[in-house]
Amino acid sequence: MFGNIFKKTYSIALAVSIVCCVSPLAFLTSSVNGDNSPNVTQEDLHDLAMEIAFMVNEARTENGLKPLYIVPHLCDYSHVRVRESVHKFSHFRPTQAELSGSPDGEEGENFDSYLRDENYPYLKAAENLAASEDPCTSEDAFYQWQSSTEGHWEAILDPDMTHMGVAVTYEHKDRNSETYQDDPFEWYWELLMIQASPETAVVEDPDNPGMKKRIYFDRELDGQYLPAKYEIIPESTGDLSGDGVVDSFDYITILQYIEYQDALAKMKAGKEYDESILDRPVTFNALQIEAADCFKDGVININDAKVLQKFVLGEVKTLPYEF
Repeated sequence: MFGNIFKKTYSIALAVSIVCCVSPLAFLTSSVNGDNSPNVTQEDLHDLAMEIAFMVNEARTENGLKPLYIVPHLCDYSHVRVRESVHKFSHFRPTQAELSGSPDGEEGENFDSYLRDENYPYLKAAENLAASEDPCTSEDAFYQWQSSTEGHWEAILDPDMTHMGVAVTYEHKDRNSETYQDDPFEWYWELLMIQASPETAVVEDPDNPGMKKRIYFDRELDGQYLPAKYEIIPESTGDLSGDGVVDSFDYITILQYIEYQDALAKMKAGKEYDESILDRPVTFNALQIEAADCFKDGVININDAKVLQKFVLGEVKTLPYEF
């Protein structure tokens, strides 16, 4: 409970440190709409989750910490966990008996079991859960964690964390039912944060000719990107800002992205690179990556930037460019 701020809200947090190790897991379906329930769409739930992700990174930045990358795979698992929390609001996952309504007293697996079973590359994981009566906004849920004294805020501001998944679900309940009287929560929120295990490489040691050294660098997880306050949805090839126009801003953006990727590659290869570039990460979501591929050859490099520039200058009439 949080005094007069919320009418019946609840949240829990748990963090685990594990040398890690996701078997296939069936997704529980969400009954987003039901009789007399608000018109909540999957798109609405996705937007609410992205709002949470942005607030997490805003808080980390304000506290001098690196932002967390969103990972589609982790968001998929967060969706599984948030649907499980409707059935069992706990960091221990519901057993099959509990899901079928016949609890047998057995304790379920820890929340990160899916990641461990899949040998996901992480060193540490933390989960924040929140539940609230309807109506509830992203700000309401985030404030639960921010004002909590049970580890939620510490987990969000953990300097070791590198990636996250977020999910929101809505479960309509009949206001006249016993179920609602016993459990009036209808909004459920899950934030999963991990410290991805670093990657390593053996490279030439410039300080000791003829010798090699091992370097460690942040791991890139498939599809990772930094969430924006409003998700960028390009309307065409070259439209990296999502404003429906391909202009010089998009050209500068793709150059910055290529520069960042080049510096990252040099670091991994043990070559000289501008460290300040890596302090300003430029990432694209999946739709931006597709829009930046001006040749549709599956690669984003300086050639894509050049043809985008030619389009802006009117020297190329259509994108994607075809020879």
